Amino acid sequence: MENLKKILAQKFGDKYSFLKVLEIVYNTVENNCTISFLYPENAAIAKPQKQEIADFLRTKLALNAPVLVKFHKSYLDKNLIEDAALKFFQENHSSLASVIKRENICAVPQMFDVQITATLPEEILQKLNLEDLRAELIKFLSARFIANFEIAFLAGENLNHKEIAESIQKALVESAKKIKPLARYKVFDVFKLVGKDITPEPEYLSNIRESKPSVILAGRIANFDKRTYKRMRGGKEVEKTYYKFSLYEENRFIPMVYFCPMANVTKMDKLVDGTEVLLIADIKKEHGNLNGYVRDLSLCQINPQVLAHNKEKQTNYITIRPEKYEILSQGNIFDVEVKYDANITGNTFVVFDVETTGLNPDDCEIIEIGAVKVAGGRVIEKFQTLVRPQAEISNLITGITGITNEMVESAPRIGQVIKDFHLFTQNTILAGYNVGFDMRFIQAAAREQNLKFENEVQDVMVLARQKVVSKNYKLSTIVKTLNLTLDNAHRAFFDALATAEVMLHLSKVE
Repeated sequence: MENLKKILAQKFGDKYSFLKVLEIVYNTVENNCTISFLYPENAAIAKPQKQEIADFLRTKLALNAPVLVKFHKSYLDKNLIEDAALKFFQENHSSLASVIKRENICAVPQMFDVQITATLPEEILQKLNLEDLRAELIKFLSARFIANFEIAFLAGENLNHKEIAESIQKALVESAKKIKPLARYKVFDVFKLVGKDITPEPEYLSNIRESKPSVILAGRIANFDKRTYKRMRGGKEVEKTYYKFSLYEENRFIPMVYFCPMANVTKMDKLVDGTEVLLIADIKKEHGNLNGYVRDLSLCQINPQVLAHNKEKQTNYITIRPEKYEILSQGNIFDVEVKYDANITGNTFVVFDVETTGLNPDDCEIIEIGAVKVAGGRVIEKFQTLVRPQAEISNLITGITGITNEMVESAPRIGQVIKDFHLFTQNTILAGYNVGFDMRFIQAAAREQNLKFENEVQDVMVLARQKVVSKNYKLSTIVKTLNLTLDNAHRAFFDALATAEVMLHLSKVE
């Protein structure tokens, strides 16, 4: 991150010295890089300045992927700071996490100075190196806020060791009751390809639901793809190689990426779709989806029962049938006279949108799916349905979407809808606006039905950022900027149709 600030300073001097690099995230699923900057509450950064920085970084970094540059104001909010301080103890000092609660932390922001007091039992304070702890906490907070921090540790009541011991013992007993043996199976004829030898038995992919380091897995390769990216090293641009593939086991898969040293390229080039492999990977949950980062990989033979793919595929619509889309007006974006680029003319798209009860697919639900099928630059079909969730729709969500509990009373459940939507999307590219959000909900619903959406995915927001200069990149703003139409915003079908119009408009060629 410091290197990025130096790169900006070399180009712009002190012009953007007030910026702080918040994070750099490379999303292997969506194949893009997001660089986020933080700036003080009293500072202002105008749209031309943001564009200047974004254009420079895209040219300078020369990544083989879209670069998204975001700017966030550093709000010195008391609650935000206290939450961050508590997170510091939970993530970095597990021994203190049990004795310091939210109410033990108090932040007092004053302009650019923030005073924080943390109350700990006196006997704990006596055992700590408070200077080191203070320095760690300041470093942690300074990475998230632009402010000068002063930290004070206060002595509170001492611990009741008897109560703590009894509580720990009770927790251990309860935890032991819940622990199940880790399910594994045997593979055969293991032959090391890259990395170290792998000897233990693999886990089942179906048991992996959260981030987990150093997981041993086996499966069959699909969608094997060799790619390159460029990075700066010693002032020179260097091309590096990586491989992407999906690891399948029965009806479960996890996307994998392997950043390949030059010495291993020849070996990795021998892999093809259908190869059975044993590997060690770090599994990370990113934006609601599991992704694997491969460290070691061997060839192997797997019992056919583990990799069985003999379930019948759905061939007919059961609950939701698509409808033909008829264009009632002429002289619009979908006119046959309009010419489009090869991406549009050479592919069939399903442009879709979902409305949900919240932001997290782990505990929120889809309440509407709307989609249009685009072929040859024309909308030819539509797929639209409300979905009845398990939980009630809140007033907040009704206010945003207009969807009420009464409206979904007779709607089908997502388990029924997702099967028809899966059939509707066969042999198409999936597209949406900020599509990663929608895909997380679609994939979560699909997993419950042992389905896989293996389609290529394209984000129309990325296209808009590349071709439109706008004050913001909300769908409604881009539609207005392009003089298009968005009726009934925040209803899935109309958002999907508007997204299709934006995609086609930005894909026109002379």
